[in-house]
Amino acid sequence: MNRVQPTLVAESELQRALDCGELIRLYQPVIDLGSGEAVHVEALLRWDHPGRGLLAPGEFLVDEDDSSLLVRIGWSVVIEAARRAGEWRRAFPARPVTVAVNLFDDHLALRDLPNRVQHLLEYNEIVDPRVLAFEVGEHHFVRTRSRTRDRLMVLRNLDVVVVVDDFGSSALTPDVEPDALCDWAVERFAWLHSAPLDVVKLDPQFVRRLVTKSRLRAVVDAAHDADVLVVALGVEDESMAEAAREVGCDLAQGFHFARPERPNRIDELLAAP
Repeated sequence: MNRVQPTLVAESELQRALDCGELIRLYQPVIDLGSGEAVHVEALLRWDHPGRGLLAPGEFLVDEDDSSLLVRIGWSVVIEAARRAGEWRRAFPARPVTVAVNLFDDHLALRDLPNRVQHLLEYNEIVDPRVLAFEVGEHHFVRTRSRTRDRLMVLRNLDVVVVVDDFGSSALTPDVEPDALCDWAVERFAWLHSAPLDVVKLDPQFVRRLVTKSRLRAVVDAAHDADVLVVALGVEDESMAEAAREVGCDLAQGFHFARPERPNRIDELLAAP
């Protein structure tokens, strides 16, 4: 997979993009590998750049002193995700779908985060909080386990779904051996057994570095022992989807199933018989 080199932008350019309506929200379905139905959709921020096309946040960097604007924009994605979660559950009660949205580091550190989330649930008349999921990067668990656990417990107490994204990415040092990587993951899930966590998304490069299906199956089994669902990320063809099924992954996300879509396309997906 080719990665786009991040580009440094000034706050003024990002503000211009916001004012011109270039910052858009897309939603990518996450598929249940058993039923084949979309059970989650991930809310994604994209910059519809006039010269570079659609850019993910990781493809552009904001000056460190100006990053507060990107954090505010990120929270606007959270607000929109909560609105969509409430609307889709009311409009399509027979096709329940959970809307997942990423939390920035600064969002997770907010002291009033519980109040903000509770307000979103009440304002959008969300009766079942588990229609809303919050994703946090796996790097949080590397930096400070106890603080992260406490912050995620706050979210769990609100009964929303808690997701760890890019699991395994922090262990991808150049010299790590596949067996050591597998052992690291199994050990990490032993710790996560007591963490307020519902879902993990496996980093695609982490999966490739495990090399064999037996190692990957051991990691998935460890996640299930911790009562955590496993998502295979970056699934681009049927062979990858079948491999994910064989090792016991519960869910899958990738272009093989669906690309990020405008909200009206998700309406059509949920309305389909």
